[in-house]
Amino acid sequence: MIGEIISVGDELTSGQRLDTNSQYLSQQLADLGIQVRHHVTVGDVLSDNVAAFQLAATRSDVVIISGGLGPTADDLTREAMAEAFSLPLEHREEAMQHILKLFKTRGREMPERNRVQALFPQTSRIIPNPHGTAPGIDLSVTRQGNSCRLFALPGVPAEMIQMLAETVVPRLTEEMGVGKTRWFYHCVKLFGLGESDVEKIIPDLIARDRVPRVGITVSKATITLRVAAECSSDDEFRKLIAPTIEQIHKAFEEHIFAEGERELQDVIHEILATKSKTLCVTEIGSGCWIGSMLADDFHSSSSTGLVHHEWLPRFLPVGHGNHDVAEIEELARRSLKTQGTDYSLVAGVYPTSSSLLQCDGLPTVSFQISVARKNGEVTTISPTISGHPELFYQRLAKTALNTLRKEMLRG
Repeated sequence: MIGEIISVGDELTSGQRLDTNSQYLSQQLADLGIQVRHHVTVGDVLSDNVAAFQLAATRSDVVIISGGLGPTADDLTREAMAEAFSLPLEHREEAMQHILKLFKTRGREMPERNRVQALFPQTSRIIPNPHGTAPGIDLSVTRQGNSCRLFALPGVPAEMIQMLAETVVPRLTEEMGVGKTRWFYHCVKLFGLGESDVEKIIPDLIARDRVPRVGITVSKATITLRVAAECSSDDEFRKLIAPTIEQIHKAFEEHIFAEGERELQDVIHEILATKSKTLCVTEIGSGCWIGSMLADDFHSSSSTGLVHHEWLPRFLPVGHGNHDVAEIEELARRSLKTQGTDYSLVAGVYPTSSSLLQCDGLPTVSFQISVARKNGEVTTISPTISGHPELFYQRLAKTALNTLRKEMLRG
């Protein structure tokens, strides 16, 4: 079953307010097995609303409209629904009595303008709003041979959420038979590859008509492979996606750091806790991004975790070439001994962050990472990293954390 979300209001199209209703509604419909294919945001223009509703009715089975049910002149949803489907508005006394009762309970006289909230397109049904003056509208139409059911709800999140749960979802499940299946999702997290590289390696897995589906998203230098399928249970989903997950692991084994919603810093925390080990971190000229990522998960009072973090905005003397590697390795050993931890991570940017090189207009640095361990081993890598300024330090920090992760898993 295909779903569509339409959000109404100039405050949304102008960017003055973030549309969180659409995200919530899409998640709820997915839980009912309704695949949302369209998100539409339309301002307070009657003709635009009419066109949006008419188009939605030709391509979707279920449409949820959010907003535009207030009493003011710019609340156009009920009028637009009536015009879009040639269904005149009619007065519903049941709705009127509820609105009057609300005002009386609040000790206020109802403004005359609120009477418009008791107007409904012919053939539509009322969606009760227990705590608000804007009842919703439930309307079934057929347009261009497509049967569609539109549910108009207030834009106020608390009212919308309650009305969805108490009236819309029961009507969808009991009257339209939805909910027997739902959409399930599983995420695999990768680091160290670009989006195009991933697509090149698994072109067959990301075909749009494939079951299960595999989508690629990128956020803050992390690649997420999102596996999705419509199933009747979690067990059915796990069995269905097992071959796909196996293919992903074979293709990206050295780049996968987690499954689910965990991030690199969460994985570091889990490894330390599982092994009952401790860690100290020193950053040189890298803007203290590693420490800030770890701060939410580690506490200095913990018996396992981050014992010490230090940021050195400048490391003097700053040498060049192999001399830099020797300095960083010595600092890693010294920090390990001084703090008495099991692991020491030192990450240094050469040149320091105040004088980044440029490559094709992007910040670029030689980044040196050393991981020292109690047995005396020190592992050092010296990658060259560049990227968009907004993601640059995220990439630096995650490169260091991923190096640390691999070293800790090694023993």
